[in-house]
Amino acid sequence: MKMPILVARLIAVTCITPFSFIGVSAELTKPNIIIMQPDDLAFFDTWGAPPNNPNTPQRPVNLPSVGLPNIERLRTGGLQMMQAYAASPMCGTSRYSTLTSKYASRSALNRVRAGFNNEDRAQVIIPQTKLEDVNGMNDCSEDNIAATFQQNGYQTAMMGKWHLSNIDDESYTYDSAVQTVQGCGFTHVKGLYVQNMVKDEESFNNYSDGSFSHNMEWITYEAVEFIKASDEPFFLYFNPTVPHQSNSVSSALRDFSCQDTAAGKLGFDPIIEGMTGGYSGCEEYRQTIFDRGNTEMDYGAIWLDDSVGALLTALEMKGAFENTIFLFQGDHGMDEKASLYEGGIRIPQFIHYPAKYAAGTKFDAPVSTIDVGATMLDFAGITPGYPMDGISWMDATDDAELELYFKNDRCLFFEQERDRAARCGCDKYLNIYEQLPRGSTTYRRGGRGGYSIDLYNLFDMCGGETNYVTEMSTNMEEVSLNLASLAPEKATLLSEVLQCHIDRTNWRYDPDFSVCNVAISTGSPASSPTTASSPTTASSPMSSSTTPTTNERDVPNMSNTISRDLFQKSFFTLIIVVLIND
Repeated sequence: MKMPILVARLIAVTCITPFSFIGVSAELTKPNIIIMQPDDLAFFDTWGAPPNNPNTPQRPVNLPSVGLPNIERLRTGGLQMMQAYAASPMCGTSRYSTLTSKYASRSALNRVRAGFNNEDRAQVIIPQTKLEDVNGMNDCSEDNIAATFQQNGYQTAMMGKWHLSNIDDESYTYDSAVQTVQGCGFTHVKGLYVQNMVKDEESFNNYSDGSFSHNMEWITYEAVEFIKASDEPFFLYFNPTVPHQSNSVSSALRDFSCQDTAAGKLGFDPIIEGMTGGYSGCEEYRQTIFDRGNTEMDYGAIWLDDSVGALLTALEMKGAFENTIFLFQGDHGMDEKASLYEGGIRIPQFIHYPAKYAAGTKFDAPVSTIDVGATMLDFAGITPGYPMDGISWMDATDDAELELYFKNDRCLFFEQERDRAARCGCDKYLNIYEQLPRGSTTYRRGGRGGYSIDLYNLFDMCGGETNYVTEMSTNMEEVSLNLASLAPEKATLLSEVLQCHIDRTNWRYDPDFSVCNVAISTGSPASSPTTASSPTTASSPMSSSTTPTTNERDVPNMSNTISRDLFQKSFFTLIIVVLIND
């Protein structure tokens, strides 16, 4: 007889608590962890990209002709997430969710500014989504995974693009910027680009004065030196600036040397095994990038790939290769960047960890950047000291029943400006806040790309089947496929789920980390959150917690995998789970 499986129906909305740590025994040797998040990298077709926009259905996005062998080594040599998402489709907002495991609307600065302006929804944009300590909310000093790793004996380092602090241009110095980033949980900060570089002389400022550009040799050298010198375990957050076009990659390779850095002249050409090693210097090495590529996109991707190779070589030489988790992900989609369509929020995500994942492992269920921190802490056997939106997929990647929960029952949410979206199983609901090009990048880009741009949109991302559609010419969000008026009951339920998320992240209420899901229930949607005494006063991290219970859950039975007290809250509503013998 087959084991019972969980069958979820779109009947009612319930709010549950994230099972952020669903069962792991701490390893005797904690893993090293590298999170690499390049800037504006294309989602190549061979990586399982989402469909093209409706107006250019056959447009290919191909790897360079020479391939990207080192990134492919990560992808094919470990775990590939087939449905990974950015919680918010911009550089800084995506990085916030990665480092905190929280939705960007929860950032302290967002809550303060939304309260100051008396907004009904926080404006999720880069200037307001920072790791800042504001009014008792400690996104920088406490509530992020770097600080948590640091507090638990990890050496922590950050190299590359930051984009998560408000640093005054007039008072900027490289050293003061390093100190700011160090205050957010990083012991070692080198090769720092505090924000995007400016494009031209008219925009030069104290941070970007035209004396440097992209420099993959510099940041890779600093990362390799950190790996070589580190006592295990370590956490490295590595953010290449390429292939972002704030500065031309080809100009950076041709018009600048690898000694030109944001910290001043380096004074030597870095020799990096797996990258510049074997060449007379950086100039000779950089010429090989032009020799191997044909386009601007090629040059950035190849330069990036060489950097991945150098990091893998450093791990092998140190003897740390088997026990290092190397998570590689995009920061957002590029087809519809800054929008909440699939081309803006779907990202490539690969996890290379020889100690756990065999080559060719795949996980075909939705996951998000909010899950990265929760999962990496789970691998390290660390319980965070603050609440998270993300949950760990560590056990789910080799448990078919848990994978079904991620695939069918869990809801993910997406935020950009004041627009919001939810995906629950095959269903996606998009609310465009206002149909104004200046107020909504989703509306503006959707109109240009042939997408549905109604205020309320319901899409079937599986096209009437059970599996997510990825064929490049079969876009499920085009203007003719809005199902909101054809399936009003389902649209109403999904809108209630989305409203649950909007309420739980609203600045007017005490922070509430209950999860909004669609599940079988005899109750109605959960009541509104408790109104905060002040719009800018944060509750203590666990203030909204209730005593953990063993109520029936809308997740598979995991009693055999629990190895420590990891649940933080109980259900808000009793869920009646229907189990059917299949």
